Amino acid sequence: MMWGAMSYNGTAFLTKVNGNLNGAGYINVLENSAIPSDHLLGFGDNFWFQDDGAPCHRSRLVTQWKAENNLRCLSWPPQSPDLNPLENV
Repeated sequence: MMWGAMSYNGTAFLTKVNGNLNGAGYINVLENSAIPSDHLLGFGDNFWFQDDGAPCHRSRLVTQWKAENNLRCLSWPPQSPDLNPLENV
């Protein structure tokens, strides 16, 4: 599995994820790929993050980590069709 992100300014680091992704693994991806990518793309600390409704993205551990690290997130609508534009890239 691969983790990636994109923005108006470009693409983030593409990160290989080994095995199943749980909350602790997703925090590792956020710390080592998502946050550095946002700084690389020129956002610094001024960005909004959005992930989908995958269970590892919504775990209590991840939700707490996001709050503690002031990660501003856009909510993902429940019961939504797949709105992730990265699926088409």
